[in-house]
Amino acid sequence: MTKRMSKALQLVQVTARQLQQEGKTVNLALLRGRLAGQLAGPDLFSAYQQWRNNPGLPPADEAQDGETTPVVAEEPLSARLTRIEQKLDRLLQLLERPDVSG
Repeated sequence: MTKRMSKALQLVQVTARQLQQEGKTVNLALLRGRLAGQLAGPDLFSAYQQWRNNPGLPPADEAQDGETTPVVAEEPLSARLTRIEQKLDRLLQLLERPDVSG
């Protein structure tokens, strides 16, 4: 496994564990949203497939040295909420615009 793929798998494993701890069912869409901008689409898909085939395996860093190093820096909840609110505001603005194709 290449270093890039190992990093991608590690990110997916850590993020999947976080999602499970939040009571969510892990799927590609949730991972894509959580890891936005951190992995290229093909790398994410490949790592997701590997994780899905072996979800019980320890993260790549644990398998190598026995210690877990957090790889994903979780965005603070307040920052995530602000970002979501901004997106919602933008969507509402778009919905309120008069239909110009009319």
